[in-house]
Amino acid sequence: MPEKIKGLSELLDSKMNQHSVVHPMSSEEYELYMIKKQNDQPGKLDGLNCSICKNKGYYLRYDSEHHNSVQVRCECMARRDAIRRLNQSGLSQALQKMTFETYQTESDWTSKIYAAAKAYAATPAGWFFMGGQVGAGKTHICTAILQELLKRYPARYILWRDEIAKINAGRNDQTSIDCIGRLENVKVLYIDDLFKSGNRDSNGKLRPNPGEVNTASQILYARYNSDDLYTIISTELFIDELLQIDEGIGSRIAERSKEYRFEVDRNPARNWRTTH
Repeated sequence: MPEKIKGLSELLDSKMNQHSVVHPMSSEEYELYMIKKQNDQPGKLDGLNCSICKNKGYYLRYDSEHHNSVQVRCECMARRDAIRRLNQSGLSQALQKMTFETYQTESDWTSKIYAAAKAYAATPAGWFFMGGQVGAGKTHICTAILQELLKRYPARYILWRDEIAKINAGRNDQTSIDCIGRLENVKVLYIDDLFKSGNRDSNGKLRPNPGEVNTASQILYARYNSDDLYTIISTELFIDELLQIDEGIGSRIAERSKEYRFEVDRNPARNWRTTH
C-alpha cells in the first residue's frame, strides 16, 4: 500500500470521528480514506495469504493526476495462477511428497545434488539440469526447486510427453501458438522428462521426431536469450546425447546450466523405485 495512504490513516480516522463542520476533510483526504478502508477489507481468495491485497486479488491506489482511485491487479495473482496451473497439471498430489524435506540423501552424489538444488532455489541463476538414470530422483529434486521458486515467481510445470502432444495436435492454430508463447516467457519453467514422448531408436534410446525438436528449439532458444528467466529440465538423456539430437539445443542447455548441471550414471542400483 502506498506510504501516502498509510501516513494519513490516523489523521483521516481522527477527522472522521469528529464533526466535519469543525474539521472538514479535503476531497483528496476523503478519497484516500475510502481507499484505505476498501484496501483493509479481507477477500476470499485461497491458495496463499497475501498481505498486500488481503486475498482480494487487487488493491486501490490514488491517482493524483485525475484525483480518483485506480484498481491495481495484485502481484500475488501471478502466483495464484501458477498454483492453479500446477494443480491442473496432475502434479498436485506429487507436490505434497516431492519436497526438500522428503528427498533422501543416502550417498555422496545425492547429497551433492541436494545442496546444489537448495542453493539454486534460494538464489536462482541460469538453468538447472538433471539427466540420466531412470528413477534416480530427478523429478523429485526438480519439483522441490519449483515449489520454492513458486513462492516468489510465476511458474509453469509441463510433462513433455503430454505438452508436446497438445502443441503438435494444433501446430499452427492460435491455441498452440499462445501455449508456446507462455512457455517462452514465464519466469520459471520446469520441463519434466524432456524428449520422452515414446519415440526411441533401434537401441532403445530416446529419439524425438523433428516436430518435437522444432518445438523444443523454439521454447529453449527464446528462454536462452533472456537472462532473467529460470529453466529447470529433467530428462533421461545426457548432454552428449542432447548434442547428438540437436547441437543447438544441447549446447544452450549445457551453457546455461553450467553451474547447476547433474548427470546420474545409468546404474540400476540408483533406481530408487526398484531398490527401496
